[in-house]
Amino acid sequence: MKRREFIQLVAASSITSACTLNAEGTGGRGLTVSQTEGPFYPVEPIAESNNLLRPGHQGSVLSLSGSVFDINRNPLPDARVEIWQCDARGIYKHPKAPATESFDLSFEGAGATTTDDEGRYHFTTIVPVPYTGRPPHIHTKILINDVEKLTSQIYLADSGGHKDLKVILTTADNQKYSTNFDFVINS
Repeated sequence: MKRREFIQLVAASSITSACTLNAEGTGGRGLTVSQTEGPFYPVEPIAESNNLLRPGHQGSVLSLSGSVFDINRNPLPDARVEIWQCDARGIYKHPKAPATESFDLSFEGAGATTTDDEGRYHFTTIVPVPYTGRPPHIHTKILINDVEKLTSQIYLADSGGHKDLKVILTTADNQKYSTNFDFVINS
């Protein structure tokens, strides 16, 4: 077993659980915490696609879903939710990222979707992995009418990162995981 595969296996096995942490994405404390966009926000416009996987991708499948609410907990339809993350080897699809020439071309690295009438969104992506100096995370951005309302990150439980931005993954088998994360924003 390769070192990266071992790290991914340990990370995935330590987060499997039948419960959800901070399913509201705020720990019940109001607005979702804002965080940095990071240096590897995609340089190309993020395509409207909630499936970041192509046949042959590396990494465990993650179903990420939730809702976008205003501060009064009203669902926000037609909000654009963007995500971006590194591939299963910790490499970003970005011209300034280290080792970007080795990025997994069967993984899109970024996607966007629009919330439905009840403010819900869904993505099919991979379980995030750590890379040098960073815990596993998925970058997020919420826009309404093309106006950025929130930039943040979602972290795996027990992995570092802000305590109100963590999720625990659930699993039906050892290769497919799911989690829920709700955003509360000033609209």
